[in-house]
Amino acid sequence: MSRNGSDGRTAAGDGVPAKRGRPKDRYLRVGVGHPSGDATLHRDFEVRASYNEGAGGWVAQVGEQNRNNQIDVWGPAPGDGQERVFTTPAACLGYAVAGIVEMADAEAADES
Repeated sequence: MSRNGSDGRTAAGDGVPAKRGRPKDRYLRVGVGHPSGDATLHRDFEVRASYNEGAGGWVAQVGEQNRNNQIDVWGPAPGDGQERVFTTPAACLGYAVAGIVEMADAEAADES
């Protein structure tokens, strides 16, 4: 059985046909601790991989959660001047997470 329902079945195997069309978004939440260990400097992000038919692949959007667990602004992965396209959602999410960690490390280095 296909995990994305491309064979007309659901990943859960419940017998309900999966809707064909655009693949579902994949997302994860990432917490980045500050090297100092200070919990008040900990930052939380949501990373979303969406299939972009026009681009022919998966693109990442990243949003940092504010103190109310809301995301004010979505944007491309840190360090990207333009949107990158990936063939799999896993590669897309991995790239975005690497960018978040590099950004946090660079900001921490600037503070010291």
